[in-house]
Amino acid sequence: MKKLTAVLLGAVLVLGMTACGKEKAAEGGANKAANGGANKAAETTTNTPAETKVPTVDELMAKSTEASEKLKSMSMEAKINQTIVMKQGDQSQEQKIDMTMKSDIVKEPMEMHQVINVSMGDQGSQNVEQYITKDSVYMNQGTGWMKAPAEQTQQLIDSLKQSASPEAQLQQFKSIAKEAKVIEEGGEYVLTADLSGDGVKDLAKNLMNQSGGQNAQTAAMLEQMNIKNIKISYAVNKDTFLPTKSNVTMAMDMSVEGQNVTLDMVMDSTISKYDEITKIEVPKEVLDSAK
Repeated sequence: MKKLTAVLLGAVLVLGMTACGKEKAAEGGANKAANGGANKAAETTTNTPAETKVPTVDELMAKSTEASEKLKSMSMEAKINQTIVMKQGDQSQEQKIDMTMKSDIVKEPMEMHQVINVSMGDQGSQNVEQYITKDSVYMNQGTGWMKAPAEQTQQLIDSLKQSASPEAQLQQFKSIAKEAKVIEEGGEYVLTADLSGDGVKDLAKNLMNQSGGQNAQTAAMLEQMNIKNIKISYAVNKDTFLPTKSNVTMAMDMSVEGQNVTLDMVMDSTISKYDEITKIEVPKEVLDSAK
């Protein structure tokens, strides 16, 4: 059971971190879906006065994407909570995973300072701190600073560029627009979708595939999962259309090696400090001590 737990933890951590940072869905048939979702959303707002009319799905996506592309810098924070329950006969084992991520980002040229904390109860915990520049990645996993090998640096930077892109996150709704709607909550417009059935597994697999770093064992584990439900919300400021927060919840189960496994996961993220960060400097002690 312990070996299976380790593999499953790897799978859900990949899925959790990817969904938090890079929720870019496949675009086959996306435009058709977006138009359908937009029409459906428009039907729900016909009686709203024109000056306060809630935007349709495609209107909100277009305006928010345009606003996000103009962003020069931002701060992103995320919290991920996962509960795994494994049962085999009379035996039952529960594993909780709590993860926090904080990133300060300058988009052009790419610069980032990121701190990730993962707590896995009896399985231990891990803290990771990173500094990313346009051509170097420095990382500390608790054993001192190291500089990523040159052959891995560009791949890491390209991956982080996607995770630091709110406009890329918004693209996930292109393939699920028929199920999406826009509601107004206080000073925000919130794009929401509640998904179940055959389509959710493809969405969950796509989230994982965007990471580019999962191994075959992890991929096989996720392939066996029954994704029961995914709920997504993405909020933007009503005046600026800049993203403010997002939430993803997933419920999954599977049977493997005679064990029944259930997984519940909640991911919350916020975006702030729009264009307040001008430069991210790698501290001298990091540069001097990196191996």
